[in-house]
Amino acid sequence: MDIIKELGPLAIASRMKRLAELVFKQAINVYRVHGIDFEPKWFPLFYLLSQKESIGVMEASEHLNISHPAVIQFVKELEKKGWVMSEKSPEDARKRILKLTEKGWAFLPQLQEIWDNIKTVNQQLIDKEAHDLMRSLESFEQYFLKDGFYKEYYQNYIDEKSK
Repeated sequence: MDIIKELGPLAIASRMKRLAELVFKQAINVYRVHGIDFEPKWFPLFYLLSQKESIGVMEASEHLNISHPAVIQFVKELEKKGWVMSEKSPEDARKRILKLTEKGWAFLPQLQEIWDNIKTVNQQLIDKEAHDLMRSLESFEQYFLKDGFYKEYYQNYIDEKSK
């Protein structure tokens, strides 16, 4: 019995979280087979830093569409690994600037090879599907980023009752 599956649209967030956990678990296995202790949750920030070279915490939060505390948490974890460093901004001491360390830059080619392989396998999976999964995910993300669910719920169930 799969209660989350049976609940259908009511449990869409739980279903998506479960899927994300399954994907992360498989990714962890991929990193481990290469002898790497790398968490998939770090990927977006690590990749962003490899592209931007240095970036403020708030800017990283905006680029990744994740909370400031989440960025800080990932930075702390990546600092413990020695792959990322943070330093005070020369312009504003309240602002933290994030960068890959030398160790992080040296580690990047190994990660990029794995990421290329993951991308290929993911693309093969996506191509097997009859619908455009990436377009559907984009649509869902945009809807929730604009608070579409809350607005629609409010209009249909809260606003209507107050009339």
